[in-house]
Amino acid sequence: MPSEKLPIKVFVKCRPLLSREEQKGSRRAVKISGNKTTLDVGGKETSFVFDGSFGPDVKPNQIFRDTVEPLVEKVMEGYNLSIMAFGATGSGKSYLMTGNDDNPGIVPCFNKTLFRWIDDLQSKQKDFFVTATFLEILDEQMVDLLNPHSNEMKVRQHPQLGIFVDGLSELVIRSSDDLAKYYEQGNRARKMGASDVQAHRERSFALFTLSVQQKDVNTGKMGVNSTVVMADLAGIEGVTNYKSETDTANSFKALIDVIGVLGDPKKKGSHVPYRESKVTRLLQESLGGNAISVMFSTISPADNHCQETLITMQQSQFVKNIHNEARVNVDETVHIIDELREEIVRLRTKLSQNNNKEDVLKMEDLIRDLQIAKRQRWEEKEKLSLQYDDERKTNFANRGILEWVMDTAKKGNKEVQERMLLLQKEKDQLTQQYKEKRQNVDEMKEDLQKRITDYSKLSESGKATDGETKEKVKAIHELKERLKRESEAVKEIKQKLRDVQEKQKLEREDAGSQNQVLRGNAELRQKVEAEEHSRLEQEHKTLLDEELDRVKMEKDHDKTEKQLQVAEGKKQYDNEEALSLEMDLIDMKADKQVVTLQIQSLMQEKELLQKHLDGAYKRHQEESEIQQLQNLQTFRHYREVFEEQKVALEQRYRGLLELSIQDAVFLSTRNNELMQEIQALKQTNAELRDKLTVAGERPVSG
Repeated sequence: MPSEKLPIKVFVKCRPLLSREEQKGSRRAVKISGNKTTLDVGGKETSFVFDGSFGPDVKPNQIFRDTVEPLVEKVMEGYNLSIMAFGATGSGKSYLMTGNDDNPGIVPCFNKTLFRWIDDLQSKQKDFFVTATFLEILDEQMVDLLNPHSNEMKVRQHPQLGIFVDGLSELVIRSSDDLAKYYEQGNRARKMGASDVQAHRERSFALFTLSVQQKDVNTGKMGVNSTVVMADLAGIEGVTNYKSETDTANSFKALIDVIGVLGDPKKKGSHVPYRESKVTRLLQESLGGNAISVMFSTISPADNHCQETLITMQQSQFVKNIHNEARVNVDETVHIIDELREEIVRLRTKLSQNNNKEDVLKMEDLIRDLQIAKRQRWEEKEKLSLQYDDERKTNFANRGILEWVMDTAKKGNKEVQERMLLLQKEKDQLTQQYKEKRQNVDEMKEDLQKRITDYSKLSESGKATDGETKEKVKAIHELKERLKRESEAVKEIKQKLRDVQEKQKLEREDAGSQNQVLRGNAELRQKVEAEEHSRLEQEHKTLLDEELDRVKMEKDHDKTEKQLQVAEGKKQYDNEEALSLEMDLIDMKADKQVVTLQIQSLMQEKELLQKHLDGAYKRHQEESEIQQLQNLQTFRHYREVFEEQKVALEQRYRGLLELSIQDAVFLSTRNNELMQEIQALKQTNAELRDKLTVAGERPVSG
């Protein structure tokens, strides 16, 4: 397949000057004009020209429309695409890539646009299969963000897959909602997995990768496939901040070295050190390889960040000089599997003649490559995705972040409550319509019965004229038709009610599953319950205050009315009435004291109960922690046993493989010996025949 030489597109995005930076006296040192970015360093201006420059007011979704959206069509044609965010920590990389609910970033916009294209092309007899992985690299240690397992992961090269991470979970994506969900969950896992948040932000690389495969619906023939890499690179300040020979320093050094060799004219022709780090190895196709690449260089406008901004601009200038060799990727899974099988057969034949250790190791590599190639078939990916989906819940739970990663319970409950409220409202409306229609149908039935009875009596009397008879029959038929239509309407409303009730059932199950998530975290559950109790107490207090205000207003009004009556002479009290009122007042004061004491007693009981509840919660939490530690120890024990058995099985497998190879070599050698003996016997037999012929005797057949 011919390739197309394309330069990497580089765009600059300058974030706004923050209020805290202004308060500290920082000034704006960056100017954006068209495609030119000018940096003022100590009064000296340095300008850089890129493929595009975006100022602080430009939103991420607008940047996506201007730069990345036209490239989605290329992905549909079978080209690889790489989108990288490059810059210092705090310069806006993550915000540009992810955005928020109001201003979605590059990745969410790409996800929605991708599935819009897929929906359009599926109507043209094309079938698509999309999968996603999310990898974090921190200090050269890899973490599977979608399934944070503890299994070993290695960067490998495969004849079909190219460079990939063996052991990284690949999940099947069926919709843009699935894609958004997994991306959000991976980002949550990335944040929750950090023990040192600031260091994590500076040193962490994140690669969100999509695989888009196509095939023809009618023929089932595989078409093209594309790989989309969206990389949020670590902070560029790592180039200068890390002086020691740490894994992080090596990662940054390798990344800068690769960019320098590929983009610096002075280093042209030098060896490209892709293998110096995992990051550069995985970005090999993005930087100088088979991909259409776009880099977003994010910068801060503040003058106190000039050093990081200058480094970002210089490295971005080198990246702009890099050219990739992009080509359409044809799916060759079946062809690759056939080639690997032929190579295995050829090597097996070679081993039967000469038992070479290097060939044995090569045989193992070929078998592993064949197994990996088989896993690229759609049905195999489906099975593995289901397996990973079950594993990831357990792994997130073991890390104590299941409820945080999978969903925020508060947000989920709110959404479920809103949906259930709308369904209940719809149900109430349908119920009212059903009652009205049902009443109308009953009335029409009574009217119809009455008309039929009247018609029967009139017919029996024999006094009705033909005109009266026809009129009554016509009215009866018209009423029957209306009754039929109304009955059909009642049936439709009843079916709608059943559908709404079924939806309500599903929503209640959804709400129950979200509550089940809360059960996995006692602390979160206790917080939610405390918030609910506090809300109820506040509502009761507000209700009581409103009632007291109403009673007070009524009391004041009654007092004013009585005073007015007394003043006008309309109301007079004698001694007996005054005495009775005084006695009532004494009783009310006594009742007030009793009620006050009762309220105080209830408040004390409440405080005591709250203390008991807090103590019970604390004891339960301690017991849960102990139980969790015990479960963790048990899990580790089983894990160790499993690893031991795995090692033993691998050793046994290797032993059996060596024995089988030895047997094959022995049988091949023995077969050659037997063939030589047969050949010698044939030769002897031929010589005997010749002797008999010379002696004048007829050769004996056989």
